[in-house]
Parts: sequence; structure tokens; C-alpha cells
Amino acid sequence: MLARCIISVQGCGQMTESSPRKIKILPVTKAGWWAFGLSVIGIVSWFVLPVITMIFREKYPVTDTYVMPLIGTVLIDIAAVFNILCLWYWRERSVMNIAIAVVVIPVAVFFTVIVIGESIAGI
Repeated sequence: MLARCIISVQGCGQMTESSPRKIKILPVTKAGWWAFGLSVIGIVSWFVLPVITMIFREKYPVTDTYVMPLIGTVLIDIAAVFNILCLWYWRERSVMNIAIAVVVIPVAVFFTVIVIGESIAGI
């Protein structure tokens, strides 16, 4: 009610009533949905790739090397960069995009540091 009573000045002294902002729960743009989808793929990959490694370790030895963590890191980093672009460059400010960015960006930084640290240490 109070938001409808606020009067703002726009243009050349013209008085108009400002409309209250609606909170968007779901993404409005295609970029917002892409950011959500890439984030889900990036996070799920860190659960699926170790399972693939455990199942196919003996049959395909390449899965037990640096390949699987590198794939997971690339996927989660792409999702984090796309979320940052979506929030600040394309101005998609839905609750879902903000929440997924709050989860994905720290996870991407964490996994990137872990994978780079393991590759430097030679583990």
C-alpha cells in the first residue's frame, strides 16, 4: 500500500505514481534458463563423474587420470561464468538465478583450486 502512495517526479515536472516491483521467482530470459541448466549440469557432473570412474576404472584406465576432474572443473567453471554474465551483464535478477549463483560460484572456485592444487602436487 505504501509503495503505491509514493509519488515520483519524472520528465518535465510531470507527477506519476510509481508501480511496485514484482519479485520474479523463475528466470524471464533464455539466458537465465541457460544459466540454471548449466549450473545443474555442472553440479551434477561432480556426482556422476566419480561414479563413472569407479565403474569403468579397470576397463578404461583413462577415467582414473586427470580427465574426469578436468571435465567437472570445466563444466562448473562454464556455469559460474555464465551465471556471472547473466546476473551482471544481462541483468537477469530472478530469485532462482541469484540462488543458483550463490551456490555455483563458490563451488566452482573451490573445485578449481582443488583440481589445480592436486595437479601441481602430482596427486
